[in-house]
Amino acid sequence: MDKIGEYRFLEKEAFKLGCTDASVILADQVVVENRVRLKCMVGCPTYGKNLKCPPYTPSIEEFRNILNEYSFAMVVKFKGPDIIKEGETKFWRDFDESSITWSKISHYYKDMLTILLELERTAFNKGYTYATVFFAGRCKLCDECNIEEGCLNPIMARFSAEAMGINVLKTSENAGITLKFKTEDNSAQITPIAVLLID
Repeated sequence: MDKIGEYRFLEKEAFKLGCTDASVILADQVVVENRVRLKCMVGCPTYGKNLKCPPYTPSIEEFRNILNEYSFAMVVKFKGPDIIKEGETKFWRDFDESSITWSKISHYYKDMLTILLELERTAFNKGYTYATVFFAGRCKLCDECNIEEGCLNPIMARFSAEAMGINVLKTSENAGITLKFKTEDNSAQITPIAVLLID
């Protein structure tokens, strides 16, 4: 029997909820690399300022051990937010958080996270009680993370995929999903990706 076939209901649910692509893969096809975490440490201005990102996350080795306890995963792709002016090149880390543009990103993030949590809940209700989702980029539920006192949204907040060392590009390729980080005219193309571990 096709074991992956048992999880096709999650792919169907993802499309039903508005995802542009979804594909179930074996958990060992989730690519975890130390250098992905390195990019969090040297390229992200929010390093150390978000409880769902390093250094507050499990170590790469701890996550590898966690991943070994899962059999399957689903890669989910969303349509990027339409927030960048034509010809403008920006990356997530470049946006001014006080700008209207950032407000749109934050709202978009919450909408996408709601969909991901619904997928997580759907898997849970089917008996996959350890289903857990990881969304690309830092948690954006709060304007400022409450580092001192702890997370204000522990039910909704999820760890960043990159914080776990997940190479979303290679993992997406393993799932047959194509990602582009920029268009031919060199304008930015944000393609949000999430990984749902299932078991």
